[in-house]
Amino acid sequence: MRKQIATASLVAALAVSASQTAQAESRGYIVSLWVPAMNNPNEKLECPKGKNASGPEILAYSLANNGMSRADIDKIVTPEMTRSTFEELIGARGRKDGKPVNVYMHPLSVPDPSIQLDQSSEGFGFNLDGKVDEFDYTDPLTKEAGVDNNAARVFGCFDRTRGTYEAPPGNQSFRWQTHYSAGASWLMEVTNDSDRPINWQNDDHVTIKFYRGQQVPLMGAAGHQRNVSYTIDPQIALRQANAFKGKIVGGQFVSERTNQFRMIASARVQPVFDFKSALMRATFKPNGDMEAFVGGYLPINMVYFPFGDYGTSGEYNGGLDAAGAYYALKRMADTDMDAVNGQRTRISMTYLARAVPAYLVHPDKKLASRK
Repeated sequence: MRKQIATASLVAALAVSASQTAQAESRGYIVSLWVPAMNNPNEKLECPKGKNASGPEILAYSLANNGMSRADIDKIVTPEMTRSTFEELIGARGRKDGKPVNVYMHPLSVPDPSIQLDQSSEGFGFNLDGKVDEFDYTDPLTKEAGVDNNAARVFGCFDRTRGTYEAPPGNQSFRWQTHYSAGASWLMEVTNDSDRPINWQNDDHVTIKFYRGQQVPLMGAAGHQRNVSYTIDPQIALRQANAFKGKIVGGQFVSERTNQFRMIASARVQPVFDFKSALMRATFKPNGDMEAFVGGYLPINMVYFPFGDYGTSGEYNGGLDAAGAYYALKRMADTDMDAVNGQRTRISMTYLARAVPAYLVHPDKKLASRK
């Protein structure tokens, strides 16, 4: 470990030296957190009819849907019910052509349980469509009205996916820290494509680019270590549709709309983050950290994927009815109409990103730095 830190420090020192002759100022970061931006501080306000069903409740109504009597259900769904019993009965509760099927692969093979949706008036994000509609939020930080974040409506009454600005959703934070950070890294670079220094209070021409790093994050007791060097993955496919252009106004970066923003992640987080009509805003902290919100429209199948992938574990431990979530994602999808079935296929969603300073090494340059 000491050797790793010493090597990283040496490279960082070289990077600082190299930056003195760089043609444009840049600042690098590694993303330490990437989770849905949820705003659930008041359960009674957000879920006036109560939160969604727990694991045993999901099993009980699933067995009833498949014709089991109440008396027989009560013999199975008890406080003493084992996890193995739950998993044996819950996974194949779907029915297709009269035969049991895996509900996680076929979420529409069960009746819609009509989950409870978040009813609050405030939520994080952006007014993506320029309108103020029934399900829109007001952003509690910017006070912008007409915020489109329908995915937050879907996930706001599940224990597993509730969270706040100060305490983001615990399960999804855990996934990012363990399943994604264990295999790769996301990097960010702020540039102004100019010889002059970036004005961190007001600058009219700023670009923030995301990259996939070749190394796993270097972690310490407090999380992602600061000022470590990472090499940007040279694959061209991973470096397309990854930039937000905009300006810094009053110390906050505000992006222009980008038609597509796309980053590769992992199955246990989400295989691909593929945004349409995306916007970003970011603040630069006095300690050098960055915090950002990224919002746009994502494919509902991709948003659903990690919940289907977790399967019985997600329903047993977290009480998140996977089929109920999928039905709600379909119902709340708000753009990209499928011409074949007349269903919208993308849903508005916003993510919260936090990042710490890092030194970035470009594959086509000897060193790229963080000034």
